[in-house]
Amino acid sequence: MTKEQAYLFFPHSQEDDLEELWEQRLFEQKQFFLTHPPLRKVWESRLNRLAKQFAAYLTLTDQKEEVIIKEEMTFNSPKFSNEFIASFHEFHALRNQHKSALLQSKDLTDLANAVENWLNTEHCFAVHWSHSLSEHDEVLVARSKEPDPMELLKELKRTEKSMNSTSLNTLKENYNNLSESVKKEVKRLTLLAKD
Repeated sequence: MTKEQAYLFFPHSQEDDLEELWEQRLFEQKQFFLTHPPLRKVWESRLNRLAKQFAAYLTLTDQKEEVIIKEEMTFNSPKFSNEFIASFHEFHALRNQHKSALLQSKDLTDLANAVENWLNTEHCFAVHWSHSLSEHDEVLVARSKEPDPMELLKELKRTEKSMNSTSLNTLKENYNNLSESVKKEVKRLTLLAKD
């Protein structure tokens, strides 16, 4: 990458401290990941753009370093409970761990690995909850519109009482009798499982 190309990816003023500016851009991306729904295409696009900015930063500061976005690593797929309220709690506990790992990331590689692990957990949870019947439901959902977790938990507790069961399989079997908010979340997760 030439310095002219690098300037396009990493615009700055003459008086800017480039190292400080890079740290700021890394921090801004962390904030984005913490405040936006985890959607693989959106997040990976953000990481790729950040990798180009980092490569540009290295060029502008005459540093030679290979830009590695993802290290080869193994991901242990979480096994979620077949009880829907328990799996909800397990998922949110894992999500908090991913947020913590993301906050503690010190460089682009750490950040990319934290994001990849988070996205993999999200996908596993979506697959666990997915139900093909929900795809044909006319209820409108947006993949990027997550329900309030506390409101969803209240609905799940109501569902448990009305079905007299905590089984996720029973919940899926009774899909047509679920409240609209639970149906929406099942459909949203079903759509995300396909991404």
